[in-house]
Amino acid sequence: MAVQVAEHDGVLKPATLNAVAAAAELSKAGAGDVHVLVAGSGCKPAADAAAQIAGVSKVLLADDAAYGHGLAENV
Repeated sequence: MAVQVAEHDGVLKPATLNAVAAAAELSKAGAGDVHVLVAGSGCKPAADAAAQIAGVSKVLLADDAAYGHGLAENV
């Protein structure tokens, strides 16, 4: 299983799409499912977009005001 932490500002950033594409290739080679973690405040639209990416089998959503400032300590 590969877990990719989504980089976003409400919209998924290209780096996330690239990393998920690489994880999907590894998944095809037998590395297991690809999961994406979307954390932030008001980030459901980014999670919905992540769910539409080819190869993603599960999206984990951590949506809370405590994650609104993007500090690594809060995730």
